[in-house]
Amino acid sequence: MVFRILGRIAEIEKEIKEEHVKCDLIILNEAKIEPIVADEDKKFKQGDVKPIIIKKIKVPPMSLLLICPYARHRVGHVLAVGEEIPMPIECERELDMATFVSGIDGEVKKGDLIGMLVMIATKKKEE
Repeated sequence: MVFRILGRIAEIEKEIKEEHVKCDLIILNEAKIEPIVADEDKKFKQGDVKPIIIKKIKVPPMSLLLICPYARHRVGHVLAVGEEIPMPIECERELDMATFVSGIDGEVKKGDLIGMLVMIATKKKEE
């Protein structure tokens, strides 16, 4: 059995986590665009927000990710991408899931282009 001391320790843990993820980045003169492609068939009703499996996308360390806002699929849009265990920006990542929101009733088929991902190279700002 594991006991957890509540109170001030929870506040300290929160501060440590917040400090760990804060960093200043310098955007380098390099970007890459990757297609986000469905790797499963999935039906949607208008207004659904569901996870969908995507073809794996390797993300180099220190890459800042942006999802292109231009709609690439008639049924809806990709809101977010990720992986089972979120990794820090310093690590190589491999995306395998997307959150998809539908604007109309329809279906996304395996192999459909559902979005575009912009990967921007960065480095940590030296202080």
